[in-house]
Amino acid sequence: MTFAVTGANGFLGVHIIHHLLETGHKVFAIKRPNASLSEYNLVKNSFSDKQINYENLTWVDCELFDIEGLHEVFDKADYVMHLAGSISYLKKDLTRLLEINAEYTANVVNVALKCKVKKLLYCSSIAAISKTTDGSSVKEDRDWDNEVPHSNYGYTKYLGECEVWRAAEEGLPVVVINPGVILGMGDWTKGSNKLFKNAQTNFPFYSQGITGWVGVVDVASIALQLCLSEITKERFVITSENLSYKQISDFMTRALGTKKPKIEIKGLLYKTAYAIVIAKEFFGFGGMLSKETVRASVAQNYFDNSKIQEALNFEFETMEDVVKEAVSTKKAQANA
Repeated sequence: MTFAVTGANGFLGVHIIHHLLETGHKVFAIKRPNASLSEYNLVKNSFSDKQINYENLTWVDCELFDIEGLHEVFDKADYVMHLAGSISYLKKDLTRLLEINAEYTANVVNVALKCKVKKLLYCSSIAAISKTTDGSSVKEDRDWDNEVPHSNYGYTKYLGECEVWRAAEEGLPVVVINPGVILGMGDWTKGSNKLFKNAQTNFPFYSQGITGWVGVVDVASIALQLCLSEITKERFVITSENLSYKQISDFMTRALGTKKPKIEIKGLLYKTAYAIVIAKEFFGFGGMLSKETVRASVAQNYFDNSKIQEALNFEFETMEDVVKEAVSTKKAQANA
């Protein structure tokens, strides 16, 4: 089969590319012109001992506002995996999030409709599902609730989902995945994998906030299985375990042989950090921390992954093993 993959040079994208190639599929990997392939090359090195036919991989420079360019690629594909998106928790980035996560997703699904692809898989996020208010686990069938606090990122990914469901009503076979925080072999200076860098550099702070976590290899495997299945018009929470940031940090420091964080973010320390971030955002400064990320660091949300387990008879890798493998691969590359 032939797959067109948007956001193909991102962390999840490069793992999905390799999973598709390893299982004998052809890939049109879509990226922005002049976008970096550093993550791709880093992950490619970790697949050096496997049989990968890179002749089946074609990189395509195409902006997601380029309707003709998308049409040219999708016309040659059986399936489309729409992974491209923007992640930011800063208030000032809302306009960009709306453009990329909602408007560009509309472009992708419209072109997929015209090209009559066999199925479109959309990678959303657990952030796009309204959280419960009673501490119960979040499931896929939970309706969007405007009264429940959401991040701008989660809101715009929800709008992207709305575009997908609209296309489904117009006849496009679709499936949506809502991954938790994704970890695995990759660049430790970007995205969620920055947590590895924190653990490596003895970052002293931790929180007891809880969320859903998943390994990138499992997400790649599930994405392919869902595309090739008869499943349509469904969405799936993709999480392996509900764990605290402290537990993840402990897995990482144990694997790296570094010090565990000792200072919990709570009470006066939390209030101080929150006040500093408010001031930072008011003056327009960027960075990884925002009001939303500080609040999320102490929130405790649980996610139910039973639907995907039952649909595919899927067994997730434990997050401790995901962390161990990522660290082991990183060390092996450093010593090569």
